[in-house]
Amino acid sequence: MLEQIDGFFRIRTTCYHCRREFYVIEGTQAYDRVKRNFNGMHCCEDCKNGIELEARLQLGRRLLTGRD
Repeated sequence: MLEQIDGFFRIRTTCYHCRREFYVIEGTQAYDRVKRNFNGMHCCEDCKNGIELEARLQLGRRLLTGRD
């Protein structure tokens, strides 16, 4: 759903991880991804940060233990 607020367009979409609705604002990379593929899997900033943190922790564990 495309809306215009304060001169900027924003799109409402649903996070695939937490299932909450969130808005992406025109001019961001997330907006471009949603606009190109509206039915794709998109995640909110909170979930995105959590996923990135978990990936970094997993990489650190692999480097410390020497396992692949």
